[in-house]
Amino acid sequence: MKKDEAKQLADNAIKALQEELKAGHSEKLIQYLNAMSRFHSYSWTNSLLIAMQNPEATLVAGFQRWLKQGRYVRKGEKGIGIMAPLVYRKRDKSGGNLPGASQTADAEGKRSIMGFKIVHVFDVTQTEGDELPEFAKIGGEPGQLLEALEELIRANGIVLKYEVLPGGAQGVSHKGEIGISTHLETAERFAVLAHELAHEWMHDAEQRKSLSKTVRETEAEAVAYVVCTSFGLNCSTRSSDYIQMYRGDEATLIASLDRIQKTSSRMIHALSQSALQREEDSLVA
Repeated sequence: MKKDEAKQLADNAIKALQEELKAGHSEKLIQYLNAMSRFHSYSWTNSLLIAMQNPEATLVAGFQRWLKQGRYVRKGEKGIGIMAPLVYRKRDKSGGNLPGASQTADAEGKRSIMGFKIVHVFDVTQTEGDELPEFAKIGGEPGQLLEALEELIRANGIVLKYEVLPGGAQGVSHKGEIGISTHLETAERFAVLAHELAHEWMHDAEQRKSLSKTVRETEAEAVAYVVCTSFGLNCSTRSSDYIQMYRGDEATLIASLDRIQKTSSRMIHALSQSALQREEDSLVA
């Protein structure tokens, strides 16, 4: 796949998603969010490209990375094209490398990107070889993840309150404070906490004025959906049509997808690190 072909594929997918949302349907967005939950470390564009080329993909890596895992790509398998940044070493006026510069960072520690190229990854189903290690999977209950999420909220300086909320609300977010209904089951509580933390991270005072409530609620619920799905939780009683977008503005849609990906990735990474630390602590105890 060439770079212009990848761009065209992504553009077509965005347009198709836009039309679905304009028509009041959310199925394509749900499909894309499912892919984002599996590939949360990838950019939203690459998640979209993977989903478009191989909707069933669950774990992807490059040819050499699979070899390091003791697996090899079967002959004849077609790679999944994604975009990778072209980075370079920052050089001084004499043409030498600046002190502390590297292939992925300039002298100030910032990445220097010249453009993008197409690289190919392969899903695990396209490979053979050594068995991959099995990691413990979360079922229908969040377990220690719920406590980890509560700690993450407080660690960000946000006051967390469990209280009876008016109007049957499950959760509310006021900058610096989250209120959660006392009547939620643990899995639903986890989803609502993720939703409200997404509001806290994504929607500052200016965005709460400039973005419609529909956009803000869609973004927060999309983050909660991605986070829950990534941990194997089906903990939302909301229908998929809760996740809707809003007005046929492509720039707004792309901005939302970018925010959803970055916020989901941030939350998943923090919770994964906490779960790993708790597991290590339990082994030491």
